[in-house]
Amino acid sequence: MQSNAPEKNAGSSFMGSRVFLTDCLSFSFCLLVSGAILSRPMTGGALYLAFEGALLFAFLRKPGSAACKAVQWIGSALAAAAAGLALAMAYTAEWKNAAFWQMAGITLCAAARFALTDGILRSSQPQKMPGVIVAQALFLLLGGLLLFSCPLSRSDLWALLAGYAVCGLLECLPPRRADSPVPAGEADRADTEALRSVHSLKIYRWMVLAAAAASHAALIMVFTCIALGAKSPAMQMLLSLLCMYAVSAATGLFLNRPKAAEADPNLILPLGLAAWLCGLLLFLRFLGSSSYLGGFAALALCSAGQTVCLRVLAGLLPDMRRAAAFALGHEPGEAVDAALERGVRLSALAEQAAALAGLTLICVFTRGASSDLWLSFAPFLTLPALGLFCAFIVLFILFPLRNLHLQKLRRYAELQKEGVENKPLRDQLEPVVIQRSVKNYGIRVVECVLRPFFFQRVKGAESVQLDKDIPCVFVCNHGEILGPVVCTLFSPFPFRAWSAYEMLDRNAVIDRTMNGTFQNIQGGKRRLLQGLMEHVGAPFLTWLLKSEGCIAVFHDNPRKLMQSFRETITAMQAGDNILVFPENAATSADGRYVEEGVSEFFTGFTMIGQMYANKTGKCPLFVPMYTDKKKRLITFGVPTRYDDDAPVNEEKERLCDYLRGEIMRLAGMEKEKK
Repeated sequence: MQSNAPEKNAGSSFMGSRVFLTDCLSFSFCLLVSGAILSRPMTGGALYLAFEGALLFAFLRKPGSAACKAVQWIGSALAAAAAGLALAMAYTAEWKNAAFWQMAGITLCAAARFALTDGILRSSQPQKMPGVIVAQALFLLLGGLLLFSCPLSRSDLWALLAGYAVCGLLECLPPRRADSPVPAGEADRADTEALRSVHSLKIYRWMVLAAAAASHAALIMVFTCIALGAKSPAMQMLLSLLCMYAVSAATGLFLNRPKAAEADPNLILPLGLAAWLCGLLLFLRFLGSSSYLGGFAALALCSAGQTVCLRVLAGLLPDMRRAAAFALGHEPGEAVDAALERGVRLSALAEQAAALAGLTLICVFTRGASSDLWLSFAPFLTLPALGLFCAFIVLFILFPLRNLHLQKLRRYAELQKEGVENKPLRDQLEPVVIQRSVKNYGIRVVECVLRPFFFQRVKGAESVQLDKDIPCVFVCNHGEILGPVVCTLFSPFPFRAWSAYEMLDRNAVIDRTMNGTFQNIQGGKRRLLQGLMEHVGAPFLTWLLKSEGCIAVFHDNPRKLMQSFRETITAMQAGDNILVFPENAATSADGRYVEEGVSEFFTGFTMIGQMYANKTGKCPLFVPMYTDKKKRLITFGVPTRYDDDAPVNEEKERLCDYLRGEIMRLAGMEKEKK
């Protein structure tokens, strides 16, 4: 989801080896061949996975591919699954049938053709198409001869031959095919090893692997179930492939719109996850049903969800390259892309081993049984896809880089290119990008849960034009708990909020709540509230505020208050906007924050403008905003800029008078000043 088109194109192909139409079509073709020749589609599908897995393992093991221990372990799992398949073939005595060997030869041709064509197109040779044409012609001849030797009717023979040829043509024109970079030299290997300790890259890499493997598992599940259960599997597969391709293409076009390309990936990804999950659940609901509409709806939702998730992950790749450069101190070359490419292929190998084991079990336990017996095993085919999908959700929650971090990472990269070193920005990014930060884990889940309960509309945000390089200070009414909560959930501008230091200390929160908000509650209700605050309320509130990066403000300690100001200025140098609630509740009649309008201001917050101007020579904007509980509305007023040429005390009074008057105007309690 980047504005830089070349970067986005470069990042959109690194998962192409496992999720596009060609591999699904070859797998479906083998299911159809096995069903036509042996009346057992799962045998052809299992053999295709075994052959393709063996070829993929050979690719990962070849010199220069930086094979790791995971390759050995997953290769052993694949070998075990293949051995189980061989035993299943012996148990069912299919190996005694000559047609079985003919079908196995056709399946081997399909797998080898796909692997060889893929390898040629990913090679660094400039002249690739002659090799592709020779490979396709050779395997078309071999596959055609094997098909002609099979005991098939003329109509089935020509239909399968046409399907085999179409698979080959699509393999020659794979969408967005890119070269597979392989690190070479000590520098690339050192970079790859160093990047293993970068937490954000590690989580991102696992997200990519889980998404790619879950996509492959879902497609294997869908087409296997179609081949086993449909009355006319060839037509059903064709329609399913067209549905999958059309939905994916339409979703891709939607995501390529300028507005969607600029949207927060952390907001788009949950939409894809929701569609994907609904598709999987709908597929379970209509498994074995005669309702074609429900099956196609499930496939469409899965395809749309997968496309959204994979496109968002691909769009994040340029930012991950920036994260790698941030961690290493220099551009990492092709190390990030190479590690992802190997990881995606490795995850495909692992998923193939699991799918092969599942198909092998179906081959064994449905021997000689009715054709409907497979339905009792079909739900187990969904377990790998659901398991990988759940793992992807967990990794998404753990992913530490929110949209604000991504924007700051891009800004830091721009400053580096200009030769400017922003130490506050680097110090702020380092714990999130490199180290294992726990602050943001789960915070997005909490925000999604709270949004429906505090829904607010936003008005006037489009008229607020913020400076690119100068953060601003938002000034808002408190409105008891309403102001801080709705600003956090619905403000279109990112910020770090000021918070009374008591709200960041568990014991102080309990004391302030029980002796303030709940001071009039006595008896058993008070004891119950006390227990809830001690074990649930206070821990949750302090965790929430710390996760949002709130700055503690010490009103009653001048020395610590200066520490709060210094932390604020450092945050602004790192690009953070600041949100303050300057109301003095003691000036109201009941000593509490007013629900309508705004109380008198503390004036000390205006020192932010003075200190920032003294530190950087730039004057920040102060932006008034008002949260209206009754109208469920957040309204932005007309900003004013700090004037460092005016006397300090006069400027302090001017800012306070203007900002409070503007908030009162937004609340409808004072006429607009001319």
